[in-house]
Amino acid sequence: MKKLVIWLFVASGALLGLVWWFNVEQTGGTFADFFSDPVGGLQSLGSRLSLWVQSWFEQAKGAVGGTVDAQALAASKIAGFEGFVNHAYPDPAGQNVTYSIGYGHQLTQGDGFDTSSTISEPDALALLKAELGTYATCVDNVVTVPLAPEQAAALYSLCYNIGCNAFTSSTLVRLLNQGDYAGAQAQFAVWNKAGGQVNPDLVSRRTAEAALFASAAAPPAAPSDDSSSDDSTEENA
Repeated sequence: MKKLVIWLFVASGALLGLVWWFNVEQTGGTFADFFSDPVGGLQSLGSRLSLWVQSWFEQAKGAVGGTVDAQALAASKIAGFEGFVNHAYPDPAGQNVTYSIGYGHQLTQGDGFDTSSTISEPDALALLKAELGTYATCVDNVVTVPLAPEQAAALYSLCYNIGCNAFTSSTLVRLLNQGDYAGAQAQFAVWNKAGGQVNPDLVSRRTAEAALFASAAAPPAAPSDDSSSDDSTEENA
């Protein structure tokens, strides 16, 4: 009986710690939010924990020479960057024109959402993974040089945030397609503004994406061709 009480105490402490980290610290929620819907809260907690484990596992595979799933790694990173919000919210804040929901899905006409919509965490994660495929295809079609999975995942994350058109016309892509991987990595930092102002969250996100881009265990060699294209003015997410 004594051992059971000890194990229950440890399990309760572990659960509260996970709730604090994934629901309070990372997304600004409260313990009251979690316990007002414990079933949904446990679903959300389990999904977030699996995302964290997936991100760690994919990067660990790369570190030991395994095959990294670039889209799975990107999805876990994006979910962490965006944070989960179960209702439509102004994005960026301070205006009422564009709204997002879930893990940063921007509301568009015909997508089934409006400004009064809500979404469950599992549905938001499924939506993120489905949408990510479109942005991954954009990156794969635009980038003409070899990419390590970590580099591809970082670019998928960036493209998801700024959009395919902005990504395609960016200096980052131009430099990358010239074989200038270091120059492309430095360009992540350019995309740090929302509403024309430097956004601290975007600064942190770009830093993390650049670090992921640089973390490839065996970066591919730059090609020798010297193709170039006209630069374009960049707008930030």
